[in-house]
Amino acid sequence: MAVQLGDLELHLLVAGHWKADGGLMFGVVPKVLWEKQKPADGNNMIDCACVGLIARVNGRVIVCETGIGTKLSEKRARQVALREPEGLLHSLRRVGIRPDEVDAVITTHLHWDHAGGLTRRDSQGGLELTFKRARHFIQRTEWDFALHPDVRSASGYVSDDFTPLADGNKAVEFLSGDAEVMPGVHVRHVGGHTPGSQVLVLRTGELACAVTGDLVCQTPHLRVPWTMSADIEPLRVLEQKARLLEEAERHRWLLVLSHEPDQPVGYLEEGGRWRPEPRLA
Repeated sequence: MAVQLGDLELHLLVAGHWKADGGLMFGVVPKVLWEKQKPADGNNMIDCACVGLIARVNGRVIVCETGIGTKLSEKRARQVALREPEGLLHSLRRVGIRPDEVDAVITTHLHWDHAGGLTRRDSQGGLELTFKRARHFIQRTEWDFALHPDVRSASGYVSDDFTPLADGNKAVEFLSGDAEVMPGVHVRHVGGHTPGSQVLVLRTGELACAVTGDLVCQTPHLRVPWTMSADIEPLRVLEQKARLLEEAERHRWLLVLSHEPDQPVGYLEEGGRWRPEPRLA
């Protein structure tokens, strides 16, 4: 199903399901608290999804987030219990969109579970762009850090996911902070989780929809102090999350939570209550 938000036509994108370590997802939050909402298996792994958005805006097609993609080795796919790795293209197919019809791609950052679908293997085993005609909007700080991450962050990036965008293809447009990349399509640089993390905000009149990335990755993270252990600047995450959630509640923004497997899209109501949007379930 789709949601019509003013001039925006919005479709949920589910680019696969997987499992992540609960300690990674909730950091210093005690397990006795987070496990009430996100039960862990015997290996302390919790269910996650790769959630994004397909939007038609002023006649253009925009994809936000691409998930893990199809390039993982069998061993790595088993480690993270990856299911439905073809979900990115399946989601597009369900709404009648071909990859070569996508005009713009925005990933909230370049970690492997958000940017993996930017590229895929061709019939000869080489790398190719998934969306060959699209412009890809990425913060310059994120690109530079992904190419030369620190020791703590290195495992979060896979160069095959993103370097082909610039290697002769010239498909990437680097941003330096907040930007309106096309009419009604806003990118907000938030940092925190990674140096170049960004939030997509689609606007039409007084209405808006935001894809939160790992600033707010699941419903328990709607609590401002609940953050991930992978955040490189936790205090910045707190600051930016509080700002985003205050705006979302005050102006009734539709929110898309990038790793929520059960109720990924909804509205934040008074008192921090989450009201799912069933038309994008």
